[in-house]
Formats: sequence, C-alpha cells, structure tokens
Amino acid sequence: MISCKLMDMSWIKQGCKWGYRTLLLLVLLYPAYAQSHPHVWVDAALIIHRNDDGEISALEPVWIFDDLYTASLLPDLDQDQSGKVEKPELLTFAKEAVGNLQEWDYFLKVKREDAFALRYKKEIITDGTVLNDRLLLRFKLELEEPIKAGTAVRVQMYDPSYFIAIDFIDDKTVSYLPSSLSSCTHSVTHPDDYTENTTSLSDLVFSDEEVAENPDLGSIFAKTVEVRC
Repeated sequence: MISCKLMDMSWIKQGCKWGYRTLLLLVLLYPAYAQSHPHVWVDAALIIHRNDDGEISALEPVWIFDDLYTASLLPDLDQDQSGKVEKPELLTFAKEAVGNLQEWDYFLKVKREDAFALRYKKEIITDGTVLNDRLLLRFKLELEEPIKAGTAVRVQMYDPSYFIAIDFIDDKTVSYLPSSLSSCTHSVTHPDDYTENTTSLSDLVFSDEEVAENPDLGSIFAKTVEVRC
C-alpha cells in the first residue's frame, strides 16, 4: 500500500481562474472525477539543445496528445467560429497552456549530478500544431546557465496528479540539436525497474482516496531519462 499524505487542494481553487482554453482545465475536474487511471494520454519526447561549447543550453519537451482529447479540445480553440482551428489559435493556446505549467516546473523533474538547480529564462518559445488528428505541443525552455559538458542530467516528465499520463516514446525518447556536435548518450530507466515485487506498475490499482491524497502519484509511473553530453 502506498503511503499517502494529505493533498493541499488550494492550487485547484486558484486554477479555477484560468478558463477553459488552458491545458490544466482537465486537472480542475480532478477532485470530482478522481479515478485510479488518467484521463488524458500524452506521448512525449525531449529535444536537448546545445551551444557551441557543447553545453546543454535548453530543454524542449514535445507532447503529442491522444486523439480523443484532441477532438474534444479543438472546437473550443476555434475562437472565430470558422470551423477550422488556425495556426494563430493554436499558438495562443500553446502559450497559455505552457504559461500555466510554470508553477509545476512544466511537469519536468530535473536532477543534475553537480547538484545545481535549473533556472529557466522567462521568455519561452512555444508551438502547437495538429498532426494526424492529434495535438502536438512543444515548448523550449532556455537555461539561464548552460549545463557544462560531461555533466549527467536525469529527467522525468509527469503530471503529479496523474490526471495526465505522460509517457516517453520508446524509439524517439531524446534527440539533440544541433546534430553536428559530438554525440551525447542517454539511457532510459522504466519505473518497474525500481520495484522489488513481481507486480508491474501497470497492474496496480489505487482507490479514489489514494489518488486524491497522494500529492505526487505521477512520479510512481514516470520513466527516468539520464543524458550526458
């Protein structure tokens, strides 16, 4: 059984001010519809940007939402009621959605072996498009101070409430820009690798109370990507 702590729900009340067009509207529904499984699924990848010295200068998550969520969201993004969601409308959504993720560190948990904390620049480059009937959202987080070459970085990407399930794409987990620089290495650790029992995490069932009370449920299911450039 998971050890749970009482969850502070004040952030949900604050979130009610955000409006329907933000990504985290779904999380606002979480208390009323707490389940032992997520409601939105995201296939994710990570682009590592490097400077001329080979240092990591930016992290760029790429999220591809499931087709059902995409179909339910797009009509609300069509602000001019033209019957088609145009690029400016997607860009507006992307900027608002990513801006609302700042309080949760953009659903990124990053650890560096040199123990320094990551600080992102305020200006964030965002993009949104629809690819094969699925919403693709990407956002580039520039680092205030680049990560020195040779430093290992461990990255997890998850929604703490597990309302949104974010899963790295196995064959396209990490890519690097520019590709002309010397190669980096990365490895992926699956959450099941940390468990000591024979029950896989995908088979675990949580009660509604456990889901509501655990403030970091998503971390249990998050893959860990370790990158070294």
